[in-house]
Amino acid sequence: KKETPTPIYLMLTPIFLGVGLIEIVSISFRPVSLSFRLFGNVFGGENLLVSMTGLAPYLIPVPFYFYEVLVGVVQALIFTLLVAIYIGLMTNHDEDHAH
Repeated sequence: KKETPTPIYLMLTPIFLGVGLIEIVSISFRPVSLSFRLFGNVFGGENLLVSMTGLAPYLIPVPFYFYEVLVGVVQALIFTLLVAIYIGLMTNHDEDHAH
């Protein structure tokens, strides 16, 4: 038994193809966006440390080193969480029956 009439199915086919293409692009850019996020945070932290070291080489940068360690831990947690979410989305089996 056919649920959708053929003319309506043919009219919706370009929309389905467009949505599928957008989904493929979205999936392929996820690792790129994670990489840029990580690079931006590391680059910003290094610039902060270099500029603070230029002001006073011994005293001022010390709190910023602790801050960068904290930022690194938070970024590692976020990176792990996003990777777990992406893997969960890719391996989702809604149609499977319980074992």
